[in-house]
Amino acid sequence: MAERKRNKEIHFYVTEEERKLIRRKMIESKTKNMGAYLRKMAIDGYIVNTDTTPLKKQYEEISRKLLFRRKCSHPSG
Repeated sequence: MAERKRNKEIHFYVTEEERKLIRRKMIESKTKNMGAYLRKMAIDGYIVNTDTTPLKKQYEEISRKLLFRRKCSHPSG
């Protein structure tokens, strides 16, 4: 069996309210693994999550317009 990359454990206790707060922030950051979330926060102090939904919508709109323009300018279109 291969050795684990991370072979040291860190344990700590939290209240139920703290656990819920950690879980909520973890979900907001779109991190599914609590160990990964806690490790990232402990080392870097923050997680940046960028919502690209508006950019995706703009890209889709531009793509539709370009496709429409190509169809209109094509001789057989």
